Amino acid sequence: MSKLNDLTHIETLDKSGMDHKIIHMPENIYITYTEPVIHNPTSFAKSDLSKIKNIVIFGMGGSAISADIAQSLFQSKIPISVVKDYHLPYIDESTLCIALSYSGNTEETVTCLQKALKSTSYIAAVTSGGKVKEIVDTKFLWLEIPSGLPPRSAIGHLFFALIKILEIFEIIHSHSEEAKSVTANLMQKAGSLCLKTETNYNLAKSSAETIFNKIPIIYSSNPRLNPIAYRWKCQINENAKYPAFSHTFPEMNHNEIEAWENSNLSKNFIPIFLRFFEEEKQYSKRIEAFKKLLDKDNITYLEFYGDGNNDFSRMFSLIYLGDMISYYIGILNNIDPTEIKYIDFLKNEISK
Repeated sequence: MSKLNDLTHIETLDKSGMDHKIIHMPENIYITYTEPVIHNPTSFAKSDLSKIKNIVIFGMGGSAISADIAQSLFQSKIPISVVKDYHLPYIDESTLCIALSYSGNTEETVTCLQKALKSTSYIAAVTSGGKVKEIVDTKFLWLEIPSGLPPRSAIGHLFFALIKILEIFEIIHSHSEEAKSVTANLMQKAGSLCLKTETNYNLAKSSAETIFNKIPIIYSSNPRLNPIAYRWKCQINENAKYPAFSHTFPEMNHNEIEAWENSNLSKNFIPIFLRFFEEEKQYSKRIEAFKKLLDKDNITYLEFYGDGNNDFSRMFSLIYLGDMISYYIGILNNIDPTEIKYIDFLKNEISK
């Protein structure tokens, strides 16, 4: 019997129920978007939103990925910078600064928020509490999201709370239809990806078995999908305690492609392509040409397409699948997907 079909074995490893946290992503999306907990100070009504000319979003890890996706989706509407550091780029009174921190205590994010207060009055936040709440509460608009989850499994809350903030600040129009579409699309997939569905009928389980014992390199077919490839890489790192890397077309064609010529090493890796069904021909031609090189050298690869009737649904269908694949790789690796011993060790060391 496949290890991924042994539910008793999985329960002994997954003590905190990470599979439930992942599989319930559509409910998290629905709750946060349709029933947002908005803390809106009276001063916000006096804000002149027309003065906002650019956006800086700061966050780290599982919180920051929401900023990456928002940048990918809305960069053409307004300049958006994503900061994963202690230091901000140039900002002024026309900059909207948004702090994303699930815990509210992320050191880098709190530092950026404190710096932003000195340069702009357009401040917002998404958090479950902590120091970020203390800084913004009663003074600036912020959305409160439920606590108690590992940040990496709270992407449904984090991203759609961020969407709500962008709507409130009149950066984007209402995305209620997109939120409904994403929720419905993921709920349709939940049954086929969950623990009870056996490997022969479960794309996430069978893909995890194909990937296991090789190092995955996740390629986005175009830069817009790059945050999703990066999400896969991070989820495999964190949930599976397993190395993974990511890159994007067309940039990889100008450097990384040459590394695959080393057959002694390339056999240890497995390329994974994340794509849209409707792609620009320039991207498709590059991918198909690269696949011919892989076929020539008998290198196994996997290919996944985002599905749905809008980019929100297409991106989140890939996120959902990637999260479950990372979970199953963790089970194959005989580890608890929730534990983050090295991250906890690092936090303790730097707090001394």
